[in-house]
Formats: sequence, C-alpha cells, structure tokens
Amino acid sequence: MFRLSVFALLLFLAGPAFGIAKGSVPTGRWITANGQAVVQIFPCGRGDLCGDIVGIAVAHPGDKMPIDWRGQPQCGLTIIETAPATGADGGPVWDGSVLDPRNGNVYHAQIKLDSDRHLLLHGYLGLPIFGQTQTWLPYSGRTLSDCRLAAVPQRAADNG
Repeated sequence: MFRLSVFALLLFLAGPAFGIAKGSVPTGRWITANGQAVVQIFPCGRGDLCGDIVGIAVAHPGDKMPIDWRGQPQCGLTIIETAPATGADGGPVWDGSVLDPRNGNVYHAQIKLDSDRHLLLHGYLGLPIFGQTQTWLPYSGRTLSDCRLAAVPQRAADNG
C-alpha cells in the first residue's frame, strides 16, 4: 500500500512535466458501471496505468466470491493495463486493454476522466466505433479484508 501511495504521489507530481494536468490522472478506486466491483487504478510503469479488482459486491454475506474463467478468485486480478497517456484538447487518454474476468475476453480500451471526474472506460473490438463506453464513479466506501464491499453501492450515473 505504501508503494502504491508513493507511485501515485510521484505520478501526481510529475504529471505536469509530462503535459498531464493535475487531477486528470484517473488513479484511485472506482465502482464499475454495474456497481458489482471496485477497481483500484494505479501507476504501473512510466506513465502506464493498471487496474486491479479490490472489492466485489455479493448479494448475501454467506455467498461465495466470484471466480474468474480459470477458476481463480477475481479479487486482486489485474483487468486494466494501459500505455502512457496521449491526447490534447480533450484531455489525456490512456489506450490499453480491459479483461472480462468472467470469460477471459480481452478488449481494446481507452480510459479518461470527464469534466466531473468520472472515469470513462471505452471498450471495443477492432475500431473504437465498435465499442461501448461505461461511466465509473469514484468509490470512497470500504472494502473488507476478504475483498467484499462493506455495503452494496447505489449507482448514480447513466451508462451507455
């Protein structure tokens, strides 16, 4: 956790040197569009970003945690990997991939922040026009040591 904080701080401080404005780097914890998972996005290279599942919503306290397509727990799975940001007038955009933990499918992805600091994740096959954008909101709730969310969050953003 300490290393993650140091990396986030370094990226935050170095952002202007790389042409990235403060507050435009989508690091932090985000609740997915369907409200079923929390993903921690963090620097994982020189300008690269990664995203790990750090929280999962389950309907009932005794329910089993979801597993991935290989039969392994989804908690801790890296589902986002990007290259350094590009972009200009529309703000920085990170190009990379997003993994569907249920079936192992990997899609091209672009992530960026909108003017309200919501994370926009655009997943697609082939060309960006053949994709869909999801809006992820910042997550400030608690995740328990077993990766469960302390409370199932309510979604407030429209996704399309």
